[in-house]
Amino acid sequence: MNTTDVKLLIVEDHPIVREGLRKALSSRGFTEIVEAASCAEGRAQLSRCDPSILITDLHLPDGLSFEMITWARKLKPEIAIIILTIEANPNFLLAAAESGANALIHKSAPISHLISAIDAAMRAPRSFTAEGLAEAMRIERERPKLTPRELEILEKLITGAELQSIGNALYISLPTVKTHLTNIYRKLECDNRTAAITRALALGLVRLK
Repeated sequence: MNTTDVKLLIVEDHPIVREGLRKALSSRGFTEIVEAASCAEGRAQLSRCDPSILITDLHLPDGLSFEMITWARKLKPEIAIIILTIEANPNFLLAAAESGANALIHKSAPISHLISAIDAAMRAPRSFTAEGLAEAMRIERERPKLTPRELEILEKLITGAELQSIGNALYISLPTVKTHLTNIYRKLECDNRTAAITRALALGLVRLK
């Protein structure tokens, strides 16, 4: 893979991780690297810099990166998109595939895995690879299907956050939060917050931090 003229965007809110990625990728020949620290900054850089590769953390200060990824895929269908995460939740793995990403890689993986994923994504922009994909697909057939936004709200509910604060954190209105909550209750076959959290944890849809 010729990396000399390939522009790469890193979206990661932790400066130390961002710097480590920059150094590791620079050592592999990437010279045009731009950075962002949130979904909003990532969107701005995608529009401004037109990168060929997007490497993004899953959890960012203004939410999960799935919506930004879907937007990036529509903006530039051939872009290579890699998600880095510490998550082991199979539900996030499948949501990553549905969002338009090409790979989901654990942050503990060696840099060679990231380079291989980038190379595969640039060769086949519609492909998706991730460790544990087959097992995640099996589990998914047995679980209620929640959207990425519903998963975000469930994660906030587990922390004890009130609905208004959830709306503020995700930049959505209170009625919208309530609509998502109604859908969560229906899919999990429960009728209150405590029951929804208990069932979601039992199913492995979310995990305690």
